[in-house]
Amino acid sequence: MLKVDEQLYDMAQGNTGEKLERAVEMIVNEATSIWGVVLPLELLLVGDQLGIRMAYSIAKKNWGEGSTFFQALDGIAQERLIDFFSPDNMAKFEHYIALHPTLKVDDFISFVVGRELQMPNSHVLEIMLHKVGEQWLVHTIFLQDELFWRAVYAKKLYSLFKQAKLWQIEHPLKLMQELRDGLQLLVSKNRAATIIHQLIAALDQNNNRSFPLKQLHLMDVVTHFTSGRRHFLKLKKRIAHIKNMWSDGKWALTEKEKTLLAYLLLNEAASRKDTEQIVQQGLFLIEDDRLNNHAVELMLEYSDALTMLKPQPHAIVKVYNENYVEFVFYTIIHALVQKQQYKQVLKLLKEHEIASSTAIYNYLNAPSDPDLLHKIEANVQQDIAYIVHGSPQHMRHSLDVWLAEYMKKTSPYAKIAQMTSKHLCNILKSLWATEQFELFEKLMEIYKKYLFIDSHFEQLRTFVAAIVHSRKLTD
Repeated sequence: MLKVDEQLYDMAQGNTGEKLERAVEMIVNEATSIWGVVLPLELLLVGDQLGIRMAYSIAKKNWGEGSTFFQALDGIAQERLIDFFSPDNMAKFEHYIALHPTLKVDDFISFVVGRELQMPNSHVLEIMLHKVGEQWLVHTIFLQDELFWRAVYAKKLYSLFKQAKLWQIEHPLKLMQELRDGLQLLVSKNRAATIIHQLIAALDQNNNRSFPLKQLHLMDVVTHFTSGRRHFLKLKKRIAHIKNMWSDGKWALTEKEKTLLAYLLLNEAASRKDTEQIVQQGLFLIEDDRLNNHAVELMLEYSDALTMLKPQPHAIVKVYNENYVEFVFYTIIHALVQKQQYKQVLKLLKEHEIASSTAIYNYLNAPSDPDLLHKIEANVQQDIAYIVHGSPQHMRHSLDVWLAEYMKKTSPYAKIAQMTSKHLCNILKSLWATEQFELFEKLMEIYKKYLFIDSHFEQLRTFVAAIVHSRKLTD
């Protein structure tokens, strides 16, 4: 533990909030306008070799031979820890640190032992070791007064970003994300987002353009997207700023990053019911298969912004906002119907299985096969059975439960039914307008049996009547 850690703990008596802030002020006697007092770097950082030795010493003392944690492990685990912490194996520790700058007790011990195991209680939960130039920031999260130690860690990261140059900080995006997570333990999500935005804006003023700075800008936008209405309302402006700043040069926005921003803008447009923007952003995402091409990377890097449940292309009955690809097609099809672009909807249905379901997609691409038409209802029944009982084994009973419950507002199936009904009605409108009558009739039959929502059906009936009337006038 650093001397500053001991001082802060003693002066704040393990408390966060005002007491911790006053303790920092007493040590530093300085305040800033973003998140209070900044701890000087000389109190936070230690020399190159000293940092690694400190982290090694803390890990060995609390998890190695002689610790109560060690004594609670089985014999094989003990042997492997003894070997790992032997003086000749310091290089192994340094290698682990290079890959995992945060040593979490569960992950670290599982790595050393070579398998997952039930962990005994540990006095130390995590050891952070981050390279800053030729020095290290070392911090320990103790089990006792855990929130206090996380608050101190957040204050250290904040102080680091306020004083060090961005190029000196290894993995700045990861550390900024850890700062955001720490802040959210201490202040509201809204306040945490404001602090992060102001801090990144300050870094913007004090650092040259670089890839890490662009990463922080993208993180700032995602934080606005996920931090409540006040920040969400500023999303469009923030994205316009990023697009302008990173439009060209060595660090210009990549196709993957443009895909992320288009997805965020589509959500923003959907919240305002701006059909023009929904179509513009949605078609950009669908064109050149951008969504699928970048899906894995985007979900790994921006999981807090993208709804990630596994896509269900086989299913038409589902919640459409739990997977971001399905949500895009659900949203753009609704917008295209509002814009009366029914041929464009039909094109999407023919080209993209996930725009409707596997059975509908297969029929549209082989309409002469009557067996494919009959499979659509069987698939809808199967969708419902999996939703109700997780299995098609009791199909009749599952359908009875669904039909008895799905229209009730308090039903666990209400949201699924509402979203599916809306999507299916948009598909039906497009099929009628483009004279795909055979499929229209089959889907209408299925809709009336399993997914009928009175208000949606009335809109659909009015739509069909208007088309029929218009054709009569034309004839």
